[in-house]
Amino acid sequence: MYNIHIMYNLKKEEIILHQGVYKTQASVGEAIFMITGMTIGAGVLGLPYVVAQVGLITGLLYIVGLGLVMMFLNLMLGEISIRTNQELQLAGFAGKYLGRWAKIILSITIILSSYGVLLAYIIGEGEVLAALFGGMPAFWSVLFWVFGSVMVWFGLQTIKKVEKWLSLGVIFIITGLSIFLLKKFNFENLAYFNPVNLFLPYGVVLFALHASPAIVEAHALLPGSQKHFKKAIIIGTLIPICVYLLFVAATVGFSGQNITEVATVGLSRQFGPFIAVLFNLFAALAMGTGFMGIGIALKQSFVWDHGVNKTLAEVAVIFIPILLFALGLRSFAEVLDVVGGLFISIEAILCVLIFTAAKQKGDLPADRYGLKYYWLLVVPVLVVFSVAAIYSVIKILQ
Repeated sequence: MYNIHIMYNLKKEEIILHQGVYKTQASVGEAIFMITGMTIGAGVLGLPYVVAQVGLITGLLYIVGLGLVMMFLNLMLGEISIRTNQELQLAGFAGKYLGRWAKIILSITIILSSYGVLLAYIIGEGEVLAALFGGMPAFWSVLFWVFGSVMVWFGLQTIKKVEKWLSLGVIFIITGLSIFLLKKFNFENLAYFNPVNLFLPYGVVLFALHASPAIVEAHALLPGSQKHFKKAIIIGTLIPICVYLLFVAATVGFSGQNITEVATVGLSRQFGPFIAVLFNLFAALAMGTGFMGIGIALKQSFVWDHGVNKTLAEVAVIFIPILLFALGLRSFAEVLDVVGGLFISIEAILCVLIFTAAKQKGDLPADRYGLKYYWLLVVPVLVVFSVAAIYSVIKILQ
């Protein structure tokens, strides 16, 4: 009777057991903003630059097309999570469904990708905070790293509590600034097209839309309803796509090809102090939420999938990115391009293989998830990410 009473209270208060700890179950809204918050990050600041180099219309088509493909991938990752009766990250899924070889490859890919993302946030945040407060970007990068590392150390529950509000702040700021810039839209910028740079946006757009770790995290805290989880994935993916379209159209429509690699830094110089603060505040919030989310996901992957001691995992997540920064890896655009075009593409291709295996070998049914005609999702994902990987390798070898 005592156990029944405990179970009743846990259900009533929506408490779930997550990684051996009882935690409050997330709402659909919190799951949506976890996905949104871990998607909108440093990538959005690099989008205007690469779009401006190829042309605004072509760039917007990139965001829509690759955004839909990324939604397909996220939906497949959602079904993998639902079908698996274990708390695993992506590398753990690879080992379970494909074997040790796949786990090793995906583990290396995810680790390198995650460190690249964290490094990009450190680089970009330093430039933004320097534009906002003055001083050397390197100083602000280190200061941001200290703050972000504290948040990563405290863990997922802390991130879940602030993710929604930070994500809302980012969306409101970017929407307001975009509307402000749209009033200054120069329609001559619509005519620009440079075929030489046709594939330039590929890697950065994929980087900006990447949200694979967030899908697994959202399912861990929203296990109760397959339909609600699917809804969270779709909305959580669509929000960044819409935000990116608005921001890129506004910034490139205003600045044309005269935009900097970190978009808000260049834009802030063209307006008064108040607008400059808003631009850079948005950038700081976007990269802050992304850094914390990716840092947590990487730490959990070390602990869940590889059996690494929790303290050792935290040390590895916190100190390796700043070491790479100290060694001189400080090119914002190049980091985004390599991570998005190469590492994320390899990860996506392996995730498709995991998805097809999970449909056959999964522990649990996913009938209520309702992912029908799945080959219509699989083929575009394989084509898009295979092209991206090949193109990235060719660029690196040149």
